[in-house]
Amino acid sequence: LFLNDYNLEILPAKLDAFQRLLEALLKSGAPVTGIGTQSHLGADLPPGQAARAIQALARFDLPIHVSELDISTRQGALSFQSGAARLQAQARVAREVAEAFTALPPHQRYAFTAWGVRDKDSWLRHPPNAGDGTDQPLLFDDAGRPKPALDAVEAAFRGGFAA
Repeated sequence: LFLNDYNLEILPAKLDAFQRLLEALLKSGAPVTGIGTQSHLGADLPPGQAARAIQALARFDLPIHVSELDISTRQGALSFQSGAARLQAQARVAREVAEAFTALPPHQRYAFTAWGVRDKDSWLRHPPNAGDGTDQPLLFDDAGRPKPALDAVEAAFRGGFAA
């Protein structure tokens, strides 16, 4: 049984409440055997914020599942940057999440899942989330070509998993 929620990396108060809930469930004997974080993030996420959330969850010594990684490129001030700058910001966030995950002890690395494959298939491109239809939240572009975010995740996985 996994306790899984979203915005844990984005909203510190929600992360705190999630941890209190998990503590209460475990203390009461609930059979929670893992933690999921639906990592629907923005490429404008401040550096260190995703890693701090994963590290906070790691204290429970349960397996962790990054369960729905996507990183929107349509957030805040990013909309005023070039496409290349938005993709580099996205890659930074992707690498941070992957590095935080690979830094976990082996028994805590349950799974790392992207919430889709190609940008054009993302839930962020479909009503009611479609916005202007230009979001590029996934690891592959509309044509299925790898993006810098995929390279960042691969690099983190290649460099991670230190015993």
